[in-house]
Amino acid sequence: MRWAAQRDAAEPAVVQALRLAGWTVEKLSDKGFPDLLCVRNGEVVLLEVKSKRGRMKSAQVELHARLRAAGLPVAIVTTPDEALAAVRGEVRRTAMDVRVERRPGQRRSLSELATPNTFRTGRTS
Repeated sequence: MRWAAQRDAAEPAVVQALRLAGWTVEKLSDKGFPDLLCVRNGEVVLLEVKSKRGRMKSAQVELHARLRAAGLPVAIVTTPDEALAAVRGEVRRTAMDVRVERRPGQRRSLSELATPNTFRTGRTS
């Protein structure tokens, strides 16, 4: 039995700010997926809500890299203001900017988990 995904304390404020700005926000909980799926006027943005010292699991880094390589905007946010900036296309933090939780015996580095496309910031149109 899998435990429910742990939610960050900042998430309710982030969700409220996004909804007040007109975004539809759905919480995701699959392994590695960002926490929030945000949709408005045909735009889709995926957000990972972390504490200031939060770490990414290697599965998250890998999936975030694949999602960004597929052209989806994925950002890591810690506050409602960061979330609003991210949905405007002003991505400030990605999986490459956050420390990864390492498990004993894990040898894969961030560069092995990610692709060059994860270094893009903002949206491409």
